[in-house]
Amino acid sequence: MKEIDLIIIGSGPAGISTALHLVQQDPGWIGRMILLEKASHPRQKLCGGAMTRLGVETLRRLGMQLPLPISQEWVEDVCFVYQGRMIHVGGDPHLIIFQRAELDACMAEQARLRGVVIQQNEAVELIRIKEQGVEVKTGRESYRSKALVGADGAKGITRKIFLKHGEKSCVARVLEVISPAPLTAPEFLDGYAVLDFSPVQGGLQGYFWDFPALIGGLPHFNRGVYDARMATRRARADLPDLLENRLVSYGQDPHQASIEGHPLHWFNPHNRFAMPRLLLVGDAAGVDSLFGEGIAPALAYGEVAAAALRAAFAQEDFSFRDYRRRILRSPFGRNLMARWAIAWVSYHLSGSRAFMHMLWTVGSIANHIYAQPEPLADRHPNAERARPVRR
Repeated sequence: MKEIDLIIIGSGPAGISTALHLVQQDPGWIGRMILLEKASHPRQKLCGGAMTRLGVETLRRLGMQLPLPISQEWVEDVCFVYQGRMIHVGGDPHLIIFQRAELDACMAEQARLRGVVIQQNEAVELIRIKEQGVEVKTGRESYRSKALVGADGAKGITRKIFLKHGEKSCVARVLEVISPAPLTAPEFLDGYAVLDFSPVQGGLQGYFWDFPALIGGLPHFNRGVYDARMATRRARADLPDLLENRLVSYGQDPHQASIEGHPLHWFNPHNRFAMPRLLLVGDAAGVDSLFGEGIAPALAYGEVAAAALRAAFAQEDFSFRDYRRRILRSPFGRNLMARWAIAWVSYHLSGSRAFMHMLWTVGSIANHIYAQPEPLADRHPNAERARPVRR
């Protein structure tokens, strides 16, 4: 049985971020941890691919230069829609749309260059948490570590451990479809994306998204529907039917589209984020409940987790009692708390047209009060197609 101080299960943004923050804060962590990945990079991952400024700023603190050396589309205008009413929120960028397979592979390569060991094609089959440490068995090897980080998503083996201990899941549903697009489409020419909340009148607790995306350097539409399902007593929306009708409205045959779906575990301040010897990051801990945003929170979880791990090893105390406090008091944790509160109220009341129109009025006023943030980078990957942001 191999001995290692720390095992991180999953090499997506949350797992890689945790490892990168550890070696950035203390290079002595090189050689003391491994990341176990059940697949190999680049591996397919269902995801809208949108990274907000929170995620971009986390990457910058990790010393990564923008733009990243992979396909990406910078979105300078996000249009929030409700029954014909629009709010245009600008930024340079406001979102960056990546293909997750490329993003994850890029971050994994950065981790390797900084000395992080990633064991690919090594799925975890069994975890035993004992008072004196953690035992992990994969299809190839057995390990013993002092601590374990679960970065393996909403359906991963570490999340299942929490479910066995009585933790309740807060599950949202997502359907998405990717289709080729002309580079002359307005979404690419004007650099904008759409979040359409109009279907809340039909029971959806979320929105349709329409993102421009470059996949393998070629233009595509990434379209889908997010349903938070926070108000459990409301009738569930028929997501396949909603998305198929949406595709028809775009002139696309839904029967020719490859629609795929997956669950999301969303953040709730009452979630359990850790137990002795084990803490969760990323989707396993909980994504943003308002929009289902996962990439930026995943990167931010890694920064908080790294600080908690360093403290645990310094004190030889692996209870992780303070991990919840660290999350909730961090800037990104406060942001998740605010979004959770807005989502709870909004998705319980979104069936009311009066409430939604009031929400759009307040949002429009706030959008004109707050100044557009400063640009995040000097070089713009789609500068030749950039257009003034609409307000």
